Amino acid sequence: MHSREAVVKVLLRPYQAKALGQIFACRDRGLNRVLAVMPTGTGKTTLFSALIGDFYKETKASTLVLAHRRELLEQALARIQQQNPKLKVEIEANLKERPSKQNVIIGSVQSLGKEGNVRLGKWNPGCLIIDEAHHAPADSYQNVMRAVGAYSSTCFTVGVTATPHRMDNRPLHGEEEAIFEEVAFTYTLREAIADGWLADLRGFRIATGVDLSRVRIVHGDYSTRALQEAVNTESRNRTAFENWTEIAKDRKTIVFCTGVEHAKTVATLFKDEGFAAESVDGSMKMEERSKIMNRFKSGKTQVLVNVEIATEGFDVPDVGCILLLRPTKSWALFCQMIGRGLRVLPNTIEGLADATARREKIAKSAKSDCLVIDVVDNGKRLTAPKAEKEEDTPSLAGVVGLPQDFDLEGHTLLEAMQKWDKLDPRAQALLFRRNVNFDDLDSSLTAVDILSELTPPEEVLGVSGNSWMKVGEGRYLLACGSSKLEGHRMAAIEEDALGFYHLVITSSVRDPIEFELGREVGEAFRRADRKIKDIWPFTKGLTMAATGWRQNSVTQDQKEALRSMGVEENVLAMLDTAGQAWTLLELKKREMAKL
Repeated sequence: MHSREAVVKVLLRPYQAKALGQIFACRDRGLNRVLAVMPTGTGKTTLFSALIGDFYKETKASTLVLAHRRELLEQALARIQQQNPKLKVEIEANLKERPSKQNVIIGSVQSLGKEGNVRLGKWNPGCLIIDEAHHAPADSYQNVMRAVGAYSSTCFTVGVTATPHRMDNRPLHGEEEAIFEEVAFTYTLREAIADGWLADLRGFRIATGVDLSRVRIVHGDYSTRALQEAVNTESRNRTAFENWTEIAKDRKTIVFCTGVEHAKTVATLFKDEGFAAESVDGSMKMEERSKIMNRFKSGKTQVLVNVEIATEGFDVPDVGCILLLRPTKSWALFCQMIGRGLRVLPNTIEGLADATARREKIAKSAKSDCLVIDVVDNGKRLTAPKAEKEEDTPSLAGVVGLPQDFDLEGHTLLEAMQKWDKLDPRAQALLFRRNVNFDDLDSSLTAVDILSELTPPEEVLGVSGNSWMKVGEGRYLLACGSSKLEGHRMAAIEEDALGFYHLVITSSVRDPIEFELGREVGEAFRRADRKIKDIWPFTKGLTMAATGWRQNSVTQDQKEALRSMGVEENVLAMLDTAGQAWTLLELKKREMAKL
């Protein structure tokens, strides 16, 4: 049996095995720098440990693992040795002399990333692993990549991260001169939760009156000092605390703050209210910091308030709540923060091969899910500099592909995803332009269905200039208005059982007239438009989608007319334009005329 297959059977989960195969496939295609994207808690270290073993068996080449935190170095050492007991693995900082015979060196980017660094001497790796690769754009990482030959095809380079975005929100791949040539493998948070490998996240959004629109954006995220001044207010901190006590006061919690003073203030608030809380930040001595972290891990401290410490490499599986007091524009940072709550408790899902069984076991465990309380401020910038593109603000719903302003209202991501996946794709597209909450979703579906009918379908765009509506599979309507002699003029395109399209013309005084349009949908619309123009030559101003009046706001008269016809308020609230309102009025008039 091939050695790689043997390792996979013993150590790797199905998605990890697939990732390993796809990384090697990229190498075999001649790619030299690839990325593997997997959520926190899905075993990126296990993956690259298996990769190191297989790479050595095939090439006898050594591997350099690059990370930026001591905790990550030690985790990598333990896992690589566990999975590859025959390889000689060492942390570079522990060596008394330059490496020579080591198969794997685990190095700190702070140590190895200085310009002209010679600490590796003549030890040349054939493979470079970059842990938490969203940091790779930094000069220190780039110095290492150039030194080992990542850009000259002499060192196969694999980055692993929970997000394919840099800390400044630019992609790590896909652009000219990108750091990585291709994403070899992606396993999404949506998949990992649905497959039962991670704990589900239950989301809450707490709105504040704090205005972030004037906080400067630097390298894709808020300026730290200005941000701390804006959000470290008594009212905002108190609002967050009171909501936490209502939702999560019995849960082990990590709080993310903007700066040292913010963290100290928040920790004091929790302590004054009788909760065991401590703050930790990078200005502390390592010994003091370790003691605080250990007290939190042991449970002596319930609430850990931190400033960019409890992110990469900090794994406490029984964390049951993440309180986000630190606004960010960075998707990478946001994913790292919520990732602290994704791990399931030890010995919960081990040995279970079925996704449903894993989810059920997690649901019955002492940690059935993790709460994410996102304190949301007003960060919309009224005017952005021309050179600066306004970035979307990360959100829990947005991480799994739902609309970013979608409020889970205490429901889990899995519940939201299951509900969302049942929607028609047109309805999904429309809801991306709406602030719809979880509990409002069902009541909004009727409005969404109506609105989707009033929006030209994809197959019409670029083919017809008219505002055709899709009202069923293979059926389209075009409202053509009324004249003094002829009311409720309507054109319909319908597909028959044999795949032929037909145009049906009707009005209040006209018996239906039918015309065959052929089988090709684009040509059917073109022929229908010509025929409608022949029959009603003066309707262009009413039917054309690009007519200026159609893009105007819905008028009060239109709303009142629609209300009188029984149209519900949630439908009226979703109407975007006067054109949509006019079309809906025409449809309602036609329905009433038939009664």
